[in-house]
Amino acid sequence: MDPMVLLAQWGVLLVFASVLLEQAGLPIPAPPILIGAGALAIEGTMHPAAVVAAGIGACLAADHAWFFAGRRHGRRLLAGICRLSISPDTCVRKTDELIARHGPALLLVAKFVPGVSAVSIPTAAAMGVAYRRFLFYDTIGSLAWVGTYVAAGMIFHREVHQLLEWLGRIGGGSLAVLAALFGLYLAVKLARRQQLRRLFKVRRIDPEEMATLLATEPDLILVDARSQVARDADPRRLPNAVDYRDGDLAGYIPAESHGRTIVTFCTCPNEASAALLAERLIKAGYARVRVLAGGEDALARLAH
Repeated sequence: MDPMVLLAQWGVLLVFASVLLEQAGLPIPAPPILIGAGALAIEGTMHPAAVVAAGIGACLAADHAWFFAGRRHGRRLLAGICRLSISPDTCVRKTDELIARHGPALLLVAKFVPGVSAVSIPTAAAMGVAYRRFLFYDTIGSLAWVGTYVAAGMIFHREVHQLLEWLGRIGGGSLAVLAALFGLYLAVKLARRQQLRRLFKVRRIDPEEMATLLATEPDLILVDARSQVARDADPRRLPNAVDYRDGDLAGYIPAESHGRTIVTFCTCPNEASAALLAERLIKAGYARVRVLAGGEDALARLAH
């Protein structure tokens, strides 16, 4: 069925449902629905205010669920979300850094940033952002996100119809091409994820081994790959720990340390950030690199 016919038939209900499902974390592409609704609104088939209200209402409904879940479950919820992500190495860390830099104002643009939208609200909630501030920034951010796509559909309504007509002439071939491109993207991301998992399995060290290593190698270097937000939330320190922030490795690890054992650590899902940092160290010529397994349990066992 023609998507514009489907949209005209179900109207704001389809807009609300698609936005709600996307903001809930499902792979439902709401922006094309909003653009199509904007194109119909300029033609009088739908009312633009009703479209925007439905989109904002769906955003706020989903976002409130994420906010209170984040308030109740804290960073454990983030770990669960990012464990399912195809890019777990950046899922939490990227959002932590943006929240630390911009505060709840990040919610003004979070929905436009891939990989950040899904975790920005529970991250803000876990950090203790006040509900009023969340509501203020999230409402404006939702209005900006919904309004941008609806406005694009209204401005480019002729082009929207032309694109749909062109896709209709091509038929199922266009969908096959889009599906193939999306499949290729997923394949690359999943291959990268498996690569990090294999590196972690080869280089992993459990907390018991780590305790022995600390006793036998006093010059061991442990690189804490947690984000600054995670370190602030849990200030416990591991012995010989060096705090890592994105940048030149030489700024954190002395060049003469190539012969020393270096252990990377994080409390992120699947030890992804620690594995990613270990990979960088190996490529930089550090041969004796290990990844500490255990996350929170390792921190509890080994911290000062």
